[in-house]
Amino acid sequence: MRSMLMLYAALLLQQMPLLCVAFLQEGVSIRVAAPSRTGILIQHESSPTGAATADATNNSSNNNKGEDVPTPEVEAQVVCPSTDLKDELFDLAASTERGFKASREQRKRVQDIVKKLAELNPTGEPASSYYEGNNNSGPALDDATADLAGKWTLMYTDAPDIISLDSGGLGPIPSAAKLGRIGQECSPPYIKNVIEWTKPEFVKSLSLPFSGSDEDRILQKVVCEASATPADPTVVDLKLVGLDIVGDRGADNEDDSADGDNDDNILRRIQAGPAGLIGSTPLELRGFLTAPFGKFTVKYLDEELRIIETYQGYLAINRRQTPGEEW
Repeated sequence: MRSMLMLYAALLLQQMPLLCVAFLQEGVSIRVAAPSRTGILIQHESSPTGAATADATNNSSNNNKGEDVPTPEVEAQVVCPSTDLKDELFDLAASTERGFKASREQRKRVQDIVKKLAELNPTGEPASSYYEGNNNSGPALDDATADLAGKWTLMYTDAPDIISLDSGGLGPIPSAAKLGRIGQECSPPYIKNVIEWTKPEFVKSLSLPFSGSDEDRILQKVVCEASATPADPTVVDLKLVGLDIVGDRGADNEDDSADGDNDDNILRRIQAGPAGLIGSTPLELRGFLTAPFGKFTVKYLDEELRIIETYQGYLAINRRQTPGEEW
């Protein structure tokens, strides 16, 4: 038995050079680098032929001067885990109707995704446009750094004061307005919290006079003055400064303003209902004093997605509006 084992070992040792040559001829090695903030770098090294690898091996063994051997060509591929997390977040936002109908388990999952995305946040100073003395109104087109400035549509929230907006009326009394989009207009030094009100379905079915068209809407904008500092570049402080109310009748806005303020125009605006009465010129209400309105922390920001956490610990997840989607 012992002699058979020794014979087997001798045969295996004889085959080892052949196995080593076979691996060298393949000339393939794979290295996985450490994870980065944006993904995992996978490097694949290969030689086009076995002969090239063999030549490199021979050159290395014949190099008596200690010169470095050129490394094989490297092809790199970046895998971004944030992409899958964002896709899941968008799906959850849609299935829970902006978080208004989210279950406890769904809210917990959103919190877990936000925590992971916060670790991958690609923007180090998301509130830079709100630094004192900075008059930026938005990121430059060729600027790779994302910026808070712009218009954002709410996709998900767990804030009770926002969720309660879609209560649908008081008991058996239906609501006189239907909740539309919610979002923010960020134009330094101001941030406006925007709520869109549209005509409810029961009013559309009644065809009441002086109620306007079905496409009319009213925008309610709570105006805040915002500020941030380089010492805490993810935190934005807010002060309440006023309220804007805007009536939007679509193409009819231009018809109303074309004839000036004559009697026919005034009558037409009255017949157009609330949106017509208010008109496209904002009704701006400003006080003499400003009042603290809290603050928020930017957890994640890129060119598409913004996640903030209020000082009470509630989440607001917004998507940047694209041309044609703006208020």
